Amino acid sequence: MKPTVEQNNLSKRADVAETNAGAFPSIDCNYQTVALPSYRGSCLRPRFSSFRNISGEYFRIEARSEFRVEAAAFIAIIITAAIPILNNMHALADFLRATGNL
Repeated sequence: MKPTVEQNNLSKRADVAETNAGAFPSIDCNYQTVALPSYRGSCLRPRFSSFRNISGEYFRIEARSEFRVEAAAFIAIIITAAIPILNNMHALADFLRATGNL
């Protein structure tokens, strides 16, 4: 059972503040902890002993199936970003060529 807090009527805050100036809200403190039947209090031994083993397991099992899709999406993003940059470089070269003749 969790602790419960008794709420005051907050519609008239000034009146409530005057009557309960130094009082704290009353709290029901009959909190019961939950017992875990299979817990023995010992340390948990990890399946993987290091970050290298964790990442190796990830790349061996999970990442192989998604790598091609992610690589294709990455290439599409790079091409989408490169086209405007190349167009701006071409426009800047035309601008410099036009202003150089003045």
